[in-house]
Amino acid sequence: MSQVLMMLLLPIGLYTYFFVERKNKRAYQETFDLFSQHISQDAKLSDVEKMQRYKAMLLTNGYTITEETKTRIVGERKILSLGLMMIGMGLYVVGLLIYIIYYYSLQKPHIVIFTVESVA
Repeated sequence: MSQVLMMLLLPIGLYTYFFVERKNKRAYQETFDLFSQHISQDAKLSDVEKMQRYKAMLLTNGYTITEETKTRIVGERKILSLGLMMIGMGLYVVGLLIYIIYYYSLQKPHIVIFTVESVA
């Protein structure tokens, strides 16, 4: 039974990584872009309030603030790939160990940058 499950995890993982996660990654980034556009167009908010909202958005989504100035905030977060984990399990656990080592040592984090352009 476990042999069959391991054999099925590889194609399911490939589908998840190449079709589901890639599509969701674009939608995930679009969420931040739409939030930024909505906040930047709100004339009622001051620059300080906009930066507070950007910071709250990043912290709510689990991002670590790596740079913060009066006009710019940068957050980053490593995103764990379920598809790559399933591919690793489909390769009889060795691939999973390799992915975990890659995740903690080499994987680049997803970076979100918000900037405020003051309207003078």
